[in-house]
Amino acid sequence: MTGRQSRDLARSPLMPAAQAAQYAAASPPAPHTEAELRSLLALLRAPAAGISTVAVGHSRDGASRAAAEAFTAAWQAGGGTVVAVVDWPEQAASWLRSAVRLTAQSPDAWVIAAAPLGWAQLCRRLKLSMDWDPHRTFLLACRETDVNGV
Repeated sequence: MTGRQSRDLARSPLMPAAQAAQYAAASPPAPHTEAELRSLLALLRAPAAGISTVAVGHSRDGASRAAAEAFTAAWQAGGGTVVAVVDWPEQAASWLRSAVRLTAQSPDAWVIAAAPLGWAQLCRRLKLSMDWDPHRTFLLACRETDVNGV
């Protein structure tokens, strides 16, 4: 753990209530599509990506859980390794436990299926105090408005 990480672990990553309210008002996750799953798998399996290990994270709603399970099964069926599957609630004191579990195995990439508020809060914790790279993070991010074409 770096000096910054140990110092930042004591700081709360919680976003201000007004900002959290904007995320809470967002559409809930919709079921993933097969096309979305195929596209993500193709992106991650591309030789130039150099990805063999992933950590999968999801919020606890049904659509996010199903998307994470579908991705995990497809990734492993194609010979990839899932080093962790981590879930989290929409409300938590600091998201530290989930952040540590997502980053502990130093995966090549992270795959996330989540409701907006919980992911935004966890993302703040990851950015603040973990060895996490947002450029190596991929979202199964279908929302109800995306499905309806709005």
